[in-house]
Amino acid sequence: FSNYTIVSENRCVSLEEEIPMDIAALLGCAVPTGAGIVFNTVKPDKGASIAVFGVGGIGLSAILGAKVRQCSRIVAIDIEEEKLKMAREFGATDVINCTMEDPVKRIHDITEGQGVDYSIEAAGRAEVIESAFQSIKYGGGLCVIAGHPSHEERIKLDPFDLIRGKKIEGSWGGGCQPDKDISMYVKYYKNGKFPLERMISQVYPLEKINQALSEFKNGNAHRILIRMDHAKEI
Repeated sequence: FSNYTIVSENRCVSLEEEIPMDIAALLGCAVPTGAGIVFNTVKPDKGASIAVFGVGGIGLSAILGAKVRQCSRIVAIDIEEEKLKMAREFGATDVINCTMEDPVKRIHDITEGQGVDYSIEAAGRAEVIESAFQSIKYGGGLCVIAGHPSHEERIKLDPFDLIRGKKIEGSWGGGCQPDKDISMYVKYYKNGKFPLERMISQVYPLEKINQALSEFKNGNAHRILIRMDHAKEI
């Protein structure tokens, strides 16, 4: 929340003037991480299947990326019906509320017992990482972790799953290469493939930042923006 910031030049990207600052804010974190995992790490072929666990800003960005890559099955998993509704609007072919059903079982039902080719964990919980790993197929399935569980949390995996060809790895910001990636996301935004403006669920003035943080912690938001210019909240 600084007025001035010193930024390393390899983290600074020039944007076209017509790109709104609200959209530019999303291009600094959520989009490069979620979409970047798809474009830079997973790199799915057309027709691949993918499950996204946690559909906040990062998860929704991953769904947009999977749609651009023409994945045949895009499964969104979350605990909030409103987020799942938006995930479907963004391109998810299937949605699972994991408070109502076992996501791993449902994913295996959807894929006729095979599991998905890829899964992305964007919820930041150890048990969700475990479910994301269990949902991928043997013989090459890849689970990518984007979330950050609390430091005391640990995940439990069956080593035999690794022997049978399942893979798991983490991602640091979607492997973003700012000069290349940001311009690509801007192009997708301008041609309508990345409707990023719909990701912004609330805008608060700085004096209501505590309320904004409460909304975020309660899971009632996709992306919340804080305005420094005392603009009217929406």
